[in-house]
Amino acid sequence: MQGTVLDEATQQVVPFASVGVAGRPFGTIADEAGHFRFALPDSVQRPVVVSCVGYAAVTLPADQLRTSATVIRLTPAAQQLAAVTVRPGRVRTRTFGRTGNATFMTVRLYTEPGAGQDELAREQGTVVPLASDSYLRTARLLVAFNRFRSVTFRLLLYRVQNGLPTEPLPQPDIRFTVIQPRGWVTVDLEPYQLHYPGLREVAVTVQWLHSEAAPDSANGFAFSAVPLPGHQVLTRSKSQARWETIPGYLGFNLTADTYTAPGKTNGLADTAPNYTLPDSLAYLRYFTAPYLPNPAGYGSNSAAGRYIRVRGARLYYERYGQGEPLLLLHGNGQSGAAFQLQIAELARYFDVLVLDTRAQGHSQDFTTQNFSYELFAEDARQLLDSLHLRRVHILGWSDGGNTALSLALTHPEYVGRLAIMGANLFPAPHALEPALLSGFRRQLQQAQARNTTAIDTRLLRLLVQEPQLTFAQLGQITAPVLVLAGQHDVILEPHTQAIAKALPHSQLVIFPGATHYAPQEIPEVFNATVLRFFRQQ
Repeated sequence: MQGTVLDEATQQVVPFASVGVAGRPFGTIADEAGHFRFALPDSVQRPVVVSCVGYAAVTLPADQLRTSATVIRLTPAAQQLAAVTVRPGRVRTRTFGRTGNATFMTVRLYTEPGAGQDELAREQGTVVPLASDSYLRTARLLVAFNRFRSVTFRLLLYRVQNGLPTEPLPQPDIRFTVIQPRGWVTVDLEPYQLHYPGLREVAVTVQWLHSEAAPDSANGFAFSAVPLPGHQVLTRSKSQARWETIPGYLGFNLTADTYTAPGKTNGLADTAPNYTLPDSLAYLRYFTAPYLPNPAGYGSNSAAGRYIRVRGARLYYERYGQGEPLLLLHGNGQSGAAFQLQIAELARYFDVLVLDTRAQGHSQDFTTQNFSYELFAEDARQLLDSLHLRRVHILGWSDGGNTALSLALTHPEYVGRLAIMGANLFPAPHALEPALLSGFRRQLQQAQARNTTAIDTRLLRLLVQEPQLTFAQLGQITAPVLVLAGQHDVILEPHTQAIAKALPHSQLVIFPGATHYAPQEIPEVFNATVLRFFRQQ
């Protein structure tokens, strides 16, 4: 499907118009010259809606766009400007929404390489409370990471019903471009005189319009969020698709001039509190993965999942593909679903075993003992015994890398080739980010003061006290090892380099610009790297 969008009154192009199929995830954004193109399955017969801020939407039969390139003319919509009334009272500039700088999790907006059409028109945002009489001054958005040269967005405002956006609010076409790699971005709203009397909340979203790739860089973009109960991130893949929600508090806020009559108050705090994770979960701020759609259901796939009993636990695993066996071991507090961007690609060449570590994911633990990587390695050995497997390849990420090293030391006969991403030998300030480690220790002290044996406390203790390996021990590992880390990993680069140097048969790869979450930030690069290693003869 293809066409060109013009202004009916001026016959000039309408740049960045939205094109989408009502209720379905099909569509795109027109380019700066008003041209658009996208694929629509023949089975989809719903009408196509073409719209842009400031214009009345046009609805066309799908077959009309299938037959030939179509010129679509949009009629400018008349906008009623609010009257300005001078009243006695007090005017304050207030902030509504999240203001904290923490990035406990990220919400994917665009991670595909290049400038393909699949992500164009994707929207995400959040519901922001307002005082009942607010004149908007700024919108602020917290960028977790931006690896494009530039990204252009459209800012959109909606009425809210049952927690979801409904009709768009009157507004001009507000577009802005992000070039900074991270941090707060401010969009000046004062020139647009946005005043919505009577509204106590609005949905604020951004729509992806255009990107320019950075040379020699894996492209990716995400906004910051925190896992605060009671808040939702709004997302939809195309301009006419259904809205979906993700648990989390997105890093968006609005500042507004609010009017309060003499002797009255609107009852709203200036800002939402800067959320802090509960002590028992606070360590997850460094290990919470970006949100990723998981249409294949990895990690909860009943068709591929199985359970086995081991000493003191019941382990869950999933199995995909065929070929030489390859065991995937995830990080602390996660599950096998963390590898959702790796499984399908790896399963093209290998018999992939995706294990949920004891007490994590769907795996259960029936003990109260301290966790250790030796215990997790023994669990993995029992799994392999139950499947009558030897000499398996292993991909371990974070805690999974530590477990893989332990298995290679205690049961070398089970290990073929070994790839470890973001692993460490010991919890010390010269191995991990010092602030991270001190935070772990402080949180563990608080948990121990409560005398708790909860699983999350035991996982936290594992991070603070384990592993306790030495570089001399690494010299005993005879298997080929691929040592991986992100340039901005929480595992310090000198420590990662020392691990690679101590292993007799190792290769080292540091992913430029990536963090501890390289498998999800740069999946194409990561997958190609590990496949090249595992497929070596």
